[in-house]
Amino acid sequence: MNNNVYQIVTDRIIAQMEQGIIPWNKPWHGSPRGAVSHSTGRPYSLLNQFLLTRPGEYATFNQIKAAGGKVKKGEKSSVVVFWKQVKVKCEPDPETGEERTKFVPMLRYYNVFNLDQCEGIEPKYYHPGEINDSIDPIKEAETVIDGYLQRSGVKFQNDKLSDRAYYSPAMDAVVVPMLEQYSNPNEYYSTTFHELTHSTGHKTRLDRFTTGAAAAFGGEEYSKEELVAELGSTYLMNHCGINTAGTERNSAAYLQGWLKALKNDPKMIVSAAGRAEKAANMIIGEAL
Repeated sequence: MNNNVYQIVTDRIIAQMEQGIIPWNKPWHGSPRGAVSHSTGRPYSLLNQFLLTRPGEYATFNQIKAAGGKVKKGEKSSVVVFWKQVKVKCEPDPETGEERTKFVPMLRYYNVFNLDQCEGIEPKYYHPGEINDSIDPIKEAETVIDGYLQRSGVKFQNDKLSDRAYYSPAMDAVVVPMLEQYSNPNEYYSTTFHELTHSTGHKTRLDRFTTGAAAAFGGEEYSKEELVAELGSTYLMNHCGINTAGTERNSAAYLQGWLKALKNDPKMIVSAAGRAEKAANMIIGEAL
């Protein structure tokens, strides 16, 4: 893709951002019920919703095993907390000398896994919103995605109901919600290109990631990487000819959020644009 085109797209995004704060909208349909118990179907408490971070059904290792399932290799458990009334001894009654007891609430925890982290076990209660059976893939975008996946070896999952989109460097895998969870196919490709752009930062490709405190969520390096991923997505959408006013506006809104972490430095976008250009070229298959 011509370098001038990258600059045009970057300038257009910056122009949108300069118009003021734009609300970002999650482009896929998720579950309004949040995290629920696989054994009972009941939603977890508000505290546990925060601890579990993503929606879906959760079960313990033993529950998963009893249902004939297994946890995928490398997956980490999450913690669920609860209060348990524990019986403790008190001082004897001063008048009668009789021993006394009382119940004291003690915080306990157990480990659970989201069923997305498992194999051989299906949700019973979790329904992540309506499925759009009439939505069709876009050939130009599918060609870019398939070509990159074949060349790079990145693992890709888009065939399960999900309320998360992410790239895992440890697994070298991209997970996105199904195409049928979107109202607009362009939004699906915008999300997918964002996560695929992240995957170009792997140490075997462009080696863009840092480790330790510098890479902590919300930190400067993490924020820079988010700018790279969203710009990369926008470039790829433009390359495929499927960028729309809606997807571009949502990208501008997303970038505004990360620029706050970078102290509202609009020049940071220009810096991230160079990395995003290399990432987009790698995904398209052009020489860097």
